[in-house]
Amino acid sequence: MPPLSQIVQRVIELLKRYPGVIALGGFLSGIGSFILVDRQAGLASWIAILLLVSWVWLMLENTLTRLFTRTFKREIPQPLLRYATQMIHQESLFFVLPFFFITTTWNSGQLVFTGLLGAAGLISIVDPLYYRWLAPRRWLFLALHTLTLFAALLTALPIILHLTTAQSFKLALIIAMALSFPSLISSFPINGWRRGVALVVLTLAVGAGGWLLRSWVPPATLWMTDVAVSTEVIDRQPGDSLKEVPASRIRSG
Repeated sequence: MPPLSQIVQRVIELLKRYPGVIALGGFLSGIGSFILVDRQAGLASWIAILLLVSWVWLMLENTLTRLFTRTFKREIPQPLLRYATQMIHQESLFFVLPFFFITTTWNSGQLVFTGLLGAAGLISIVDPLYYRWLAPRRWLFLALHTLTLFAALLTALPIILHLTTAQSFKLALIIAMALSFPSLISSFPINGWRRGVALVVLTLAVGAGGWLLRSWVPPATLWMTDVAVSTEVIDRQPGDSLKEVPASRIRSG
């Protein structure tokens, strides 16, 4: 039986030969989740949870790999770790894209945000762009990393926790900024208090910018499935739909 490292290497080479498989899988799961959410099916929540679990792995990658090495006396091959990161980016981006494409108002600033997600998705499936152009530029890699996490949270949190759009945005922004800070520290080591303060200020500035530009972010899981004109609401559901509204009622307010 070939050693584990050889098996892993063969799997990686096979996936690299067909890089669109992961992206296609993410896109199809996103469409499936969109349909399931529209039908209020519980399976969509499990798909979203699996997506966030993969991000937990990504955040704790160094700790978990050290634990794996101590426990099993084997090191996880670096190519596998790099590919796992790329795979999570692909899966996340192509999972959320159907949600954002449906809910984007294309004649507004939301076009910019959804366009960035589309560009990030393209970069994630083109190895020369991902490894030779993006990865060496650490700040760009972190930007894509944070953007992807933010978009994934915007989509997953309402599905899992049944939050409103405003609540999801606040929570997603806070979590994305909090989790991006350790990545910033690892990429730009703190050699003095000034650099530490600068990193904190940078993180807060990015968060503030995200909040100020919140109108540019489409409500990923908010869309209209039905419209009714009614004079009453019962248990958050409209009453009998009105076919006509008399002019006298309009004048009387």
